[in-house]
Amino acid sequence: MTVRVGHIQFLNCYPLYHGLKRRGMWALARGCGDRPGHSPSPTSESAGGTVPPHPEFELIPGVPTDLNRMLGAGDIDLGPISSIAYARDHRRLLLSRRLSISSFGAVDSIQVVTRGRLEDVRNVALTQQSATSVALLKTILKLRLGVDASYHDLEGSVAQALKAHDAVLLIGDQGLDALYFPEPGATCFDLGALWQEWTGLPMVYAVWAAREEFARTHEHELLAVEEELARCMDYGREHQAEVVEGALERSRLDRPALARYFGILHYDFPPVYQQGLRRFYELAHEAGELTELPQLRFIDEVVGA
Repeated sequence: MTVRVGHIQFLNCYPLYHGLKRRGMWALARGCGDRPGHSPSPTSESAGGTVPPHPEFELIPGVPTDLNRMLGAGDIDLGPISSIAYARDHRRLLLSRRLSISSFGAVDSIQVVTRGRLEDVRNVALTQQSATSVALLKTILKLRLGVDASYHDLEGSVAQALKAHDAVLLIGDQGLDALYFPEPGATCFDLGALWQEWTGLPMVYAVWAAREEFARTHEHELLAVEEELARCMDYGREHQAEVVEGALERSRLDRPALARYFGILHYDFPPVYQQGLRRFYELAHEAGELTELPQLRFIDEVVGA
């Protein structure tokens, strides 16, 4: 069968898709500038020669909040979802132990833009593309800074939003633009840096998750796709210069900025990052962003044993 895999159309996922292409595994996806289709035939030419047979999968694009909804509705089978979305639906979902989108310190692409101090923020315009960043900002403001702010959906440009609000939360490519092409008189606060300064831990923004029902009925296909995605992530990490060159065609950032960005992002999910995620859940629960503390349940524990 063809496994439907969600993908985020932000620069932070470019190393994965570069790896897919270079390994001969680019699954032609809706809305990505390619024609719909499937992954290559069993032996495909790639940067390293031929690759062995691989599972078929289709990439289905969306921003993080889209993929959160699509996974819950069964419109995708596996995908990177907001880490807070996993916590809110943890009884139905299983995590990949091998994949995440994380940082240990600054992340660059998640920025709070304000013309004053964070301590003085009382009114915030929030991106509608992210759930984790929204929960993280609310948790930091409430528990670390003692700020009781009101929150509203971001509408219009950043300049327009800053006329009506004390701060604006941006993610993804918009967050990078805010950092490198700032509004005059505005200051950017990196949520990854704020989290690391507060807790001393890495921050996990997105996890790769599957519905438990799908995992139990399509174990072999799911594990095969997870393995291929992990290999593609490894390729992207090991060939960062290639990734930077390819990303230049789709970004306003220059080589040094892109090299920094791909250097600070982490795509694996080792124990210290799991620790950081658990701490985020604890503090989000204390701040009222979660109704209960979730368990981290992994695909390989449930179906791969």
